[in-house]
Amino acid sequence: MIEKIKIGILSLCIILNACATPQKYDQQLNQEIGKTANQLMNKYGQPAKVKKLTNGDEIISYISINNQVVQDPNYDFNNDFITEDEMFYPFTYGGNEIPIGNYMGEVITEYCKTDFYLKNNKVISWQWKGNACAAI
Repeated sequence: MIEKIKIGILSLCIILNACATPQKYDQQLNQEIGKTANQLMNKYGQPAKVKKLTNGDEIISYISINNQVVQDPNYDFNNDFITEDEMFYPFTYGGNEIPIGNYMGEVITEYCKTDFYLKNNKVISWQWKGNACAAI
């Protein structure tokens, strides 16, 4: 039963993420052209960085970082069959298990950095970079 729930939740996440695209993020950012710094902050919150240029223009940056651990299926499924001490023997010291390599899983970093260029306190352009810049 629990496995079916996990599969259902995973399927829903995949479907929702499939709807999120960089093209839709571009469309969202295009709607910010002409907005003020305060309007950006009201919508996106406090920026990660604000850079004031010598000519008076500003670059407002928003950064999103999400680290996810994708567990190795062997680790998850073997917990019911053998103990962690048995699993990691002889790589244990004082009862603290030491995973070898990526046995515990992979860490996936998703990030998106979005910069808004403001002239006279109005957004005139934007740019983004990263592997998680998408909108629904």
